Amino acid sequence: MIKLSVRPTVNKLIAKKITNYIEWLSKNYDFPLPVDINITGAKFVYNSITVEKVLGTFYAPFNKEERSRIKVSTGDFAHLMKLHGKEDAIFYILETISHEVQHYYQWVDDLDFDEEDAAYGATDLTKEYMDSLISD
Repeated sequence: MIKLSVRPTVNKLIAKKITNYIEWLSKNYDFPLPVDINITGAKFVYNSITVEKVLGTFYAPFNKEERSRIKVSTGDFAHLMKLHGKEDAIFYILETISHEVQHYYQWVDDLDFDEEDAAYGATDLTKEYMDSLISD
């Protein structure tokens, strides 16, 4: 089960695109353990372990009865649109969410966190979603 929280500081266009994407994920994929997805309009979020500024992060509790959390920043969306155009900017933000979702599944399956696998899976998942929009 996904619980989505979108902060009021998030650009309205990307907030709607993210909401639609999360609805699609919920309908098309199983989320056996609850996950909170928090979307902020800030330019970055902090990795809770390394304290680095990042675009997205996944918190995996040791106890699987606790809720896991994904945090994603969208504060660079307007800048991304200027640089790459609207569609690519949307893809980039959704791909960040997809990347953290890949870490969620690694956690659920008791796998090591693998950045390369998460990156490939994120691109595939985001493309699958974008393709579903064309076929609908």
